[in-house]
Amino acid sequence: MLAESALLVGLMAGCQQILDIPGDPRVVASGPWRCLGKTPVATEAARSTAMVRVQPCNFITDCTTNVTGLTAQLCDKRDVGCLSPRLVGLTQTDGEFRFDVPTAGGGFSGYLLIDSPVALCTDSAAFGGVAGKALCDLVAPTCNPTAPDARCYTKLYAPSMLFFNPPVVNDMPSAMPLQMFPISGLPTVIAAAGIQVDPAAGNLFIQALDCDGHPAAGVTYQIQQFGTQVSPLFVDNGIVSSVATQTDASGIGGFVRVPPGFVSVTGYLADATAIGGIGVQSISSVLTYTTLIPTVNAL
Repeated sequence: MLAESALLVGLMAGCQQILDIPGDPRVVASGPWRCLGKTPVATEAARSTAMVRVQPCNFITDCTTNVTGLTAQLCDKRDVGCLSPRLVGLTQTDGEFRFDVPTAGGGFSGYLLIDSPVALCTDSAAFGGVAGKALCDLVAPTCNPTAPDARCYTKLYAPSMLFFNPPVVNDMPSAMPLQMFPISGLPTVIAAAGIQVDPAAGNLFIQALDCDGHPAAGVTYQIQQFGTQVSPLFVDNGIVSSVATQTDASGIGGFVRVPPGFVSVTGYLADATAIGGIGVQSISSVLTYTTLIPTVNAL
C-alpha cells in the first residue's frame, strides 16, 4: 500500500506534544541536530496513565475529511499480531479514538491497530469506478469478479498500525491525525508511483523529526534485517518516488514489501551520521506508521 506527501505530517503535531528531546540553546550547541549524542532529559509522567487521542482522516482529501466506522485494538510493542491486546473493540467518539495507556517504565511505546469495514471488490457503491476486475486482481487475487464470493471481500481502508514514538507519558491535549488510505485509491497511486506491492508483505512509513520536533530533510532510512528484499521510497516534492534517495522537507520515507515480523529502522544524515532508530512490526497487507526522533529506541 502506498501514500504520498501528507501521509505522516499530521502525526508530527501529536509527537511534538510528547517529544522528549533536550533542546535548550543555552546549554547545548545550536542547529537542528544539536541533541545528537546528548543524554535525553527524562519526562516524568503526570500520573500512572495518559489519554491518547487519534483522529483518523482520509489521505486522498489531505486529511480534510474524517474517516468513521473504524474499530481498533491497543497492543504492546512486542505483541506480534496483537494476539494479547490491552484494549479491544475500541470505537470512535466524535470521530476520535480516545483511550488511556500506562505510563510506567518510560511511557507507552506500543501501537494502535486500526481496522475498517469490508465490501466486495466489485461493489461500485463502496469503491466507485475502480470496482471490478482491476481492483479485485490487486487486492483479492483469488476472487472471480464474475461470480463474487467470500474471497472477494476487502477492506474499505488499508488496515494500519500506529506505533507511538516517542513513548506516551502525558495526556494528549489534541488528537493526532492519522491518514487512512482508501483502497479505492490504491490502483491509481500504485500506477503513479511505479512501485509494486506484495499482499503477503507489509509496508512501512516513517517521518524523521529533528531535535526541535520539526520534519527533517536529507535523511535516509535503512532496514538491516532484509537487505534488498525491501524497496525504499521517499516523498519528493509532494509525490511518492522510488528514485529519490532521501527525505524532502516533509521528512517522510519508508519501505514496501517488508516481510512480516520485527523491523529495526535507522535514520542517517548525508554524512552517514546515525540520528536514531525505531523498532516496529510489519504485518501482511498492513500499513505501519511511526516517527523517528534523535534517540535510539531498540526493540
